[in-house]
Amino acid sequence: MLLAKSVDAYLLFRKDSTLRERATVALASLQRNACAMGTLRSRIESRADFILKSQGHSDEYQELARVLELVKNGELILSELSGKMEAARFLEEFVLIINGAAESVSAIKGDVEHLVPLAESALAEMHDAISKISGGLYTPDPGPAQIDMQNSILAEATAAAVAQAPPVLHEQRAAVEPKAADASIEAKAEAELA
Repeated sequence: MLLAKSVDAYLLFRKDSTLRERATVALASLQRNACAMGTLRSRIESRADFILKSQGHSDEYQELARVLELVKNGELILSELSGKMEAARFLEEFVLIINGAAESVSAIKGDVEHLVPLAESALAEMHDAISKISGGLYTPDPGPAQIDMQNSILAEATAAAVAQAPPVLHEQRAAVEPKAADASIEAKAEAELA
């Protein structure tokens, strides 16, 4: 028992121990002390019963009854502290989970920020290729008829690309940028073609 206490004290006050290690050591120590307090309580109750049967309500019995009351209160305090320590450990696990989720969202956001310029570049290349193939259909200052034709070609290409896109890409993009995902089908097609 003395060795366990010295090891606990070493782990509790060690500079390089983590909060989790210190909490685990403290909780184990509290549980051991609560168990020891329970053993002491049962010994005092047994002794008090023996004195009560042999001597009645004597001074020794009254004194043991007061000590027994103190021991019961101490046992109650230790078990309440143990419960609070356990709740703190659950809270720590919750915080670790939330931090992990935040890191995942941050990584996805970084990936999306990296993919958007690639998608824009791919769209520009598609635009150049279409203009070369169509023989000058896309001019720098198009008229209304040319704008309508460009929009219809772009809409058809976008619809075809969206139809062939894997659903995972749509879900990732919608989760990270819901307004941007709803605002432009063209951006989805560009990202999938890249």
